[in-house]
Amino acid sequence: MRYLLRRLTILAMASLTAAPLALQSTMAQDQNQLPPRSDAAGPRDQTILLSPFMIQPPMRTDALGGNTDISAGIRPDADLAYGAFQRGWYLTALALATKRAEAGHTPAKTLIGVLYETGRGVSQDLPKAADWYELAASEGDPQAALRLAMLYLAGLGREKDTEQAAHLLSTAADANLPEAQYNLGLLYQSGDGVERDQAKAKNYLEAAAENGDQDGMYALGLLLLEGDEQFRDLRRAAYWIGRAARRGVVAAQVQYAIMLFKGDGVEPDEREAADWFERAALAGNPIAMNRLAKLYVNGRGRPVNLVEAAAWQIHASSLGIFDQELDEMAQSLSLEEQEQVSERARILGTQLQEVLRQ
Repeated sequence: MRYLLRRLTILAMASLTAAPLALQSTMAQDQNQLPPRSDAAGPRDQTILLSPFMIQPPMRTDALGGNTDISAGIRPDADLAYGAFQRGWYLTALALATKRAEAGHTPAKTLIGVLYETGRGVSQDLPKAADWYELAASEGDPQAALRLAMLYLAGLGREKDTEQAAHLLSTAADANLPEAQYNLGLLYQSGDGVERDQAKAKNYLEAAAENGDQDGMYALGLLLLEGDEQFRDLRRAAYWIGRAARRGVVAAQVQYAIMLFKGDGVEPDEREAADWFERAALAGNPIAMNRLAKLYVNGRGRPVNLVEAAAWQIHASSLGIFDQELDEMAQSLSLEEQEQVSERARILGTQLQEVLRQ
């Protein structure tokens, strides 16, 4: 049986080796943020302890990544250059924007920066992109200030300078750009580049969340859940983490499931908690896979199903989340059940691959 379990784990690992590097990085971050384990599933008649793991939302250092569409914030008054950009005619966009920039048109300068930053129509040149953003930002374009701040944060095209990034983000945040509000809120929360100020962090994260930034919703929820005592509010934390979960933030889905299971800030609902764990598990989150396995073992929010539990834990283990008691449970299964686990793990691997390809 031990050989069969090892073989199943190898199969699960093979099914996920093609995971994009970004997802693998997120999975590694999930694991690294875990506190010491204190919630291994005990006998089936005991209560599960679902400890929070508090994956902090990342600082977004790519102005064109995260929730931001490549054309978001590039003002349409870049005229025909903007229209060409939208259609994918990047060389035409560069030619038209260059003429407009030479005539002093600020949004056109920002557009040229985007073309150089992304390497569309030209070879990627981050220092040149930073030059154009700096020029446009000095003329009052908040989108250029945001993009230049991201380059400073990442140390791309400019030497890394968090203080300068914070200054630029402040300009963009004052112009109501949610990504700037989100990143500036995180800087005030950590005290990186600015003096740590939880009140300002909360204000900026609230602004980002209210402007629809899903990472801002999650970050605000965590601040309300685990921030300085004067800002803690379980109900509002659950509200914002739940909104982020519904927007597809996987870490928020896991955190919201834990809150539902424990009744933190919401009415306890083990079935709904299991639904959120399953959604996050199917998105490739190994912590959710492990938590879902525990629920199946203990019949909490899901009927007892040891085969399903073992299949999910195989995938969780392949991604670095180990659980001795779940492994021991799996080893106690009959040979027939082991074969069922093998087939179910294979099906789950196929589903996970389909999600990764989307």
